Amino acid sequence: MTSKVSIQLSARLLCLAAALGLFSLLYSLTNVYAQTLFDGIQSGGFDGVNASWSKTVYTLATPFDTAIPFISVMIVPYSWSILLFCASFFMVQTRRQLSFLTRRLVLATLLACFMFYLFPAKFAFERPPISDWTQFGYQFLSLTDKPFNQLPSLHVTYAALLGLTLWQVSTSFFHRLILCSVCSLIIVSTVFTYQHHLLDVAGGLLLAVIVMFITNYLHNNLVLKYLAVAISGFIVLSILGFMINRSLEYSSIEGFYRFLTCYWLISFFGVAWVYQYPNRTRYDAWFKKDKQGRLNLSTWIRFTPLLLGYHLMWYSAQWYELVKYNRYKITPFDLSKYKVTDSVYAIATPKLFRLSNNNYYNHLDFSYFNKVIVIDSAVETNSHYLSLMKRLDNHLDNHLDNYFDNHNDTHKNQHSTTLVQVTHIYFPLLDLQSFTKKDIQDIIRLFEKIDPVVKKYTTVGQSDDEAILINFHCVMGLSRSVTLHVLYLVYRRELTVDNYAIWIVKHYPKAHVDDHYLPKSVVAALYFLTQDT
Repeated sequence: MTSKVSIQLSARLLCLAAALGLFSLLYSLTNVYAQTLFDGIQSGGFDGVNASWSKTVYTLATPFDTAIPFISVMIVPYSWSILLFCASFFMVQTRRQLSFLTRRLVLATLLACFMFYLFPAKFAFERPPISDWTQFGYQFLSLTDKPFNQLPSLHVTYAALLGLTLWQVSTSFFHRLILCSVCSLIIVSTVFTYQHHLLDVAGGLLLAVIVMFITNYLHNNLVLKYLAVAISGFIVLSILGFMINRSLEYSSIEGFYRFLTCYWLISFFGVAWVYQYPNRTRYDAWFKKDKQGRLNLSTWIRFTPLLLGYHLMWYSAQWYELVKYNRYKITPFDLSKYKVTDSVYAIATPKLFRLSNNNYYNHLDFSYFNKVIVIDSAVETNSHYLSLMKRLDNHLDNHLDNYFDNHNDTHKNQHSTTLVQVTHIYFPLLDLQSFTKKDIQDIIRLFEKIDPVVKKYTTVGQSDDEAILINFHCVMGLSRSVTLHVLYLVYRRELTVDNYAIWIVKHYPKAHVDDHYLPKSVVAALYFLTQDT
């Protein structure tokens, strides 16, 4: 049975804002760009100076277009497009329909505006004088939409996509008849209002087909997210560079902007590709780190825009955490909550900014541990491995200073060796990527790397003073690290399919680990797969 779970109004508004906001930004920018380029060409301002990606504004009129009459009243169905666009987000009935609607409209906007930038075109004819009541509509149209952004016609693409999407929502013949009539009138109005040529209409229909095909094969919304970042960033940076170049009349900056925009586009296309086709081997190859948890140069070369963005967000989030911790007193750290065995402890944390007196690690007595294993799952930033090493050294120095001050021992240097061993294990996971059964074997191999060390500290006759801490950490949040922590306890049979969710709420109440991110089927598969180990 298909569940029609009610969609919250906030979700509808958020999707509408995303689709409409992206359209407003990119469509306006490309429209202004095409007009500026056209005016410059007309005035001869781009002859040798202020060169651009495209030095031509095209016209796409065919002999058939000259036979099409101008019908002023068609401005009415032409204006229905934005109304149907907005209303559609409140007409869909399921979350799946809302997701597909948003995907289709966003992808259509991205591809169309990308085409508008690479292939700027202008409507070839002038409208005849308008003296009837429709003149007000055309006056408003001239203020909001210049005669550029021709191929493909987004009016046509939107009408086709909305018609196909809402067809599934409509249940009666009468509703579907009205829907088809409205969408058909929107499409034909584009030529009768002298806004588009026939080739633009054909291009709009072709784009609708392409969008329908692509959206059916998108792995998740994160793929579309990074496609949006790639294309919109390319357009914004390119037009910004064009405007700067034009205002400075200094053509040498053009080469720099071409490199920058192409690099941005390729880099984020690479990220989208990774999300579209998840692959453990690709993670290891594309997001390399050294043995101390620092991102390799090859990783920076591939994903600098992504990494810089995450570093900025991470520093901002950590700064907020430090301010919050300075304002609110932290209760002592209850290590007993995270005990796996008498000598093995495991904890999930975000990557920590600085191991000062205002964070988690200040409340851990490191003299109690002989070994710390850092499981680093963050592909976007360096690990806190080096910060942890520094914190341990400072902790040890203070511990030794107190010891020698109390015992008058003159052989301090003979004891000044790091007593706590720290090991870094890299297990790259993409941000907010749901776990699947395909990940289980990789997760088991990760835990098998820990097993020999854990067994050493659980051997019969082991000293009570020796213990090991396993630290799962990601970037800013807890989703990935808590998930790995939970799966590790399931792997060790400390948690079961029946109680893991309750355990998460009890130990990590602020973590966002729902069934979508960590499906119960994955937990069950891991539990039963390792039941004999």
